[in-house]
Amino acid sequence: MKLSDSKFGLLISLPGVIFLFLIIVVPLGMLVVTSFLRYDFIHPIEFIGLQNFYTVISQRLFWIALQNTIVYTVGVTLLTLAIGLILALANSRIRTLSGFFRTLLILPWAVPAVVSGLVFRWMLDPGVGLINYTLVQIGLLKEPLNIFGDPSLAMLSTIVGYVWIAYPFMFILVLAGIEAIPKELYEAAKVDGAKLIHSFRYITLPLARKSIFVGLLITSMFSFRTIDTIWSMTRGGPARSTYVIGFNLLEYLINYQNIGLASAVAIVMLLMIMVYALPMMYYVTKE
Repeated sequence: MKLSDSKFGLLISLPGVIFLFLIIVVPLGMLVVTSFLRYDFIHPIEFIGLQNFYTVISQRLFWIALQNTIVYTVGVTLLTLAIGLILALANSRIRTLSGFFRTLLILPWAVPAVVSGLVFRWMLDPGVGLINYTLVQIGLLKEPLNIFGDPSLAMLSTIVGYVWIAYPFMFILVLAGIEAIPKELYEAAKVDGAKLIHSFRYITLPLARKSIFVGLLITSMFSFRTIDTIWSMTRGGPARSTYVIGFNLLEYLINYQNIGLASAVAIVMLLMIMVYALPMMYYVTKE
């Protein structure tokens, strides 16, 4: 076969296609099948149709988890975008030691999410936390703030804890998009008297929007399903204020050992992600 032959390309791609099929399609198919079964280690395994899905969505706790998950995902995504965009814009203008600063900024990316949660748990602790101690010492607080006892502040703390390890990915993507923009466009805009805000609005944003949308898509998908940082910081509390869908899945799987219900929750999560991910993927592909 010739290299230009489409059959040759299909042939050399076949091992990769088979591998992807085994690690993606087969487990996903098993998950879908299990979600339609009564699989709880108590009763005989049998097909029950949509009963697992009805049981899941009829629980009030599921809707609390969904609301918290949406708040968490939106908060993480917007804050990650803001930090990543600002740092990318700033770093793109650095000429001296730019490589050093870029390396420094992506270091949190190497930290596991659980460890990030533990670090922020310690820093925000009302008794021994560095942040509370510093704010009291400089007079901004009269007494340490019990962040993990306040539902709103607890959610905010988990968002910050995850953003710390999520922003490097957004930073790299946005910086790559900015670096791909021809410098002549900025020079021409400067000659025409355009200010920095105008260059950002009419040059940077339009030409780097593909990288921004990819970063938004991936960040939102990962934050929607993650529980690592929340687990190590709040365990879903106080009063279920940081209880996300991932905890709902874990309770069915570990506490109740009901694989059927856990699979149903996983499928619901997958469908919710697809609802907002597919339009964004279509837009990015079209661009």
